Amino acid sequence: MTYRAIPLILVFALSACGDSAMFQSRNAGAATVAVPSAGDTTRPVGRPDLGAAALTAAPTASGPLGTTVASLGDPASPGLWLETSLVSIETPGRVITEGGRSADVTLRPSGGAAGAGSRISLAAMQALGLNLTSLPTLSVIAGG
Repeated sequence: MTYRAIPLILVFALSACGDSAMFQSRNAGAATVAVPSAGDTTRPVGRPDLGAAALTAAPTASGPLGTTVASLGDPASPGLWLETSLVSIETPGRVITEGGRSADVTLRPSGGAAGAGSRISLAAMQALGLNLTSLPTLSVIAGG
């Protein structure tokens, strides 16, 4: 027998031991670790339940917030609202025109820079008696 055949014989002999009872009993207590295959996808892990306190935003101070120039917002979005940079969370409020007409609205954060202007709902413009193409200056008050 040549020296080249010995490694091949050892490989075959060791591979046959992989199925033997002796090999399995020696590794019976070993932990198995699942390794994801290339086809597996990563799924997000849910956040722990923090309770209702995590959903409650800090209250907004009531009172005058400032003035803003408003244009007509999304006419398909129902309700009386004003999207403005004057608030950081949704809160009840009131808007007053330069002529003194007022309406209770929901103040929504616009995400825009301070002084960027606001968008007002179709229903709020109608409640204030404003022309839909106008750009009214409105006083904004938090807390209604």
